[in-house]
Amino acid sequence: MRRTPMDDHTADYWARQIRIGAVIAAVVTAIGAMRIAMSWSGASRWWLIPVLLAVAAQAVLIRLPWNRLVRRDGFRRQLLLWWFAELPVLLLFGFADPGGAFLYLPAAVLLLMSAAALWAPRTVVLFGAASGLGYLVLLPVKAHTGVALTFVVVAMYGCVTALTAINSQSRRRLDGRRRLAEQRAETLLEASADTVLAVGRDSTVKYVSASIEQLLGLRADDLRGSQLTRVMHADRLGELNDFMNRMLALPIGQSLRVESRLHNTAGEWVYVDVMGTNWINSPELQAIVVSLRDISARRELEMQLHRQAFTDSLTGMPNRAKFRQTLEEAVESGGPEPVTVLLLDLDDFKLVNDNLGHSAGDELLSTIAERLRSVVRPADMLARLGGDEFAILLRDLDPTDASGLAERLLAIAREPIRLASRDISCSLSIGLAVSTGGEIGAEQLLGNADLAMYAAKRAGRNGYAIFDPTMTLSVLEEAQQRADIEHALEHDEFRVLYQPVVDMTTQQLIAVEALVRWQHPRDGLLGPYHFIASAEANGLIVPLGRWVLRQACAQLARWRAESPAAAGLHVNVNLSARQFQYAGLVEDVAEALADAGLDAASLTLEITESMLMADIETAKETLYALRGLGVRLAIDDFGTGYSSLSYLKQLPVDVIKIDKTFVDEVHIDEDDVALVDAVAGLGQALKMKTVAEGIETDAQWDTLRKIGIDHGQGYLFGRPAEQERILEMLAVTVA
Repeated sequence: MRRTPMDDHTADYWARQIRIGAVIAAVVTAIGAMRIAMSWSGASRWWLIPVLLAVAAQAVLIRLPWNRLVRRDGFRRQLLLWWFAELPVLLLFGFADPGGAFLYLPAAVLLLMSAAALWAPRTVVLFGAASGLGYLVLLPVKAHTGVALTFVVVAMYGCVTALTAINSQSRRRLDGRRRLAEQRAETLLEASADTVLAVGRDSTVKYVSASIEQLLGLRADDLRGSQLTRVMHADRLGELNDFMNRMLALPIGQSLRVESRLHNTAGEWVYVDVMGTNWINSPELQAIVVSLRDISARRELEMQLHRQAFTDSLTGMPNRAKFRQTLEEAVESGGPEPVTVLLLDLDDFKLVNDNLGHSAGDELLSTIAERLRSVVRPADMLARLGGDEFAILLRDLDPTDASGLAERLLAIAREPIRLASRDISCSLSIGLAVSTGGEIGAEQLLGNADLAMYAAKRAGRNGYAIFDPTMTLSVLEEAQQRADIEHALEHDEFRVLYQPVVDMTTQQLIAVEALVRWQHPRDGLLGPYHFIASAEANGLIVPLGRWVLRQACAQLARWRAESPAAAGLHVNVNLSARQFQYAGLVEDVAEALADAGLDAASLTLEITESMLMADIETAKETLYALRGLGVRLAIDDFGTGYSSLSYLKQLPVDVIKIDKTFVDEVHIDEDDVALVDAVAGLGQALKMKTVAEGIETDAQWDTLRKIGIDHGQGYLFGRPAEQERILEMLAVTVA
């Protein structure tokens, strides 16, 4: 059987005990030399010379590299002869010296104790028996003791031998437990996916687990004893020095966590989560313990979500979030150059969607986007804010030139576009606002451009308007719209439609999403785009949202009473930003459930990412309060707002709803497939259900089903419908 190599700890122990034994032997021999000098006759004092040489030789033994020598099994066996060779020397001295019988006893005990520190109990007993024989010879001959006294002394020495052997056995048992614990810890470290390093004060790697090879492609044996700079790129050495200095400044046992990136042997960047703990002043470790966790996959997903959060998926332009961020930076710079915003809205875009379909509408938006891109300068920022709304950010441009740009944009937009085998002509309404020297903020500048754009629409569309302070009179119109919404709430003009949510495998109806519509007495049935933004702005979204919540809960209770097939049906209700921030939200939800007689688990509340990230700590408190009621929680439009994955796992969320923008081309776009697949994996890892929104084709459904998305929603399964239509679908399910 192959022997386990001696570890550093054991080698240090052996070396220390051998040096102690050498010191004891040198001291005992020196005492013998003193006896020769003081008590021996002149004719025998020549023995002083070899004895002193023996003292010097044993003193020299202290300086030998015992740490290296004792690692060889053969050398340790030969080393035992040193101890046994001392016994005949002591015995001869005992006969030669007048008081040798009395000197033999303490010298033998010292040898016995030093032997017990290294050797096994059996060896200790053998050594004790051999040294005890010396007493049987010396005591009667030199000390002239009787049989009884000799027996007593030898028996007592036997007790000393037994006790020493027991201590030797205890020491070996403790050493065995220590080695077993070290092997267990080593095994756990080797099996861990995290890489663990122990780094000395001078950045020397004292220990590294074998998982470093999987992480960076380096062999652990090659890295031990080398400098930590070996795994750091040259341009990141300053970061390493800063990390080491910060670690050394920490109190013992304190930790520091950072994210960094390292080069692997293939020259690729590997992103790592670094956790360092300062044990440099710990006698046991004397190192900084560093744990490295590969977070490359997580970082890649976050970067994709980040890019998606700031990029419009249809046109590839910056989106609203990116535009607002850049606009704020431009205004806050406060330079003398003017900052100009052009807000563009495509006139009558809804008619294209309604008459030709969403695909034609997307093609129209893409074509318009390319035309706009061909007109603006490379340094200007062109963004799609959402829907049919675009924005342009201009710097160092004279207002007169901005007007000329607006006219060119109007002209190029009017050129016919071929859609669905017909030529379509469209137009733009453009609002233009200017800020010089940071005189107004980004929010106000964008608001001014918005007022100007609506002024252009009121002027007949297909034109542009430059902001004028008198445009604030439009506030009166907003007040009128508020009055209209209040009237609609009082006279039950709002209606709730329900869109099916199905199981992706069976297409069985499992839930419905409640969607509000306005049955306007003059304009007919209006979608949410006509009133939700206004209700959100003026605060009426709170009572409107409360009404939708109560209607949805009551309707689900009625379905369950009317149809056994509705027993497992759930209802989803969207929460607006203001409603989510409303202090009485939890009470409203509890009352709606109680009045409907509905169990809380039947209700799912949907919250968008942007609402969560606006104030994550407050959002967490609200979510946990809602979870306390027993309702389910969903993140709506996942991926359209930038949320850190480290926050996502802290939230009591049950469902991730993947935004339609990821679904539209998932059957043909590999990037969308990869992103949806990553979100599906994320949902499985966090034990959350995934719902894909906006499914319109069998190809999309088939792709999403293969990826592993749990539930689906979209026109393929059903448009928003009245409650009677949902009952019909439930009846089909039962049949």
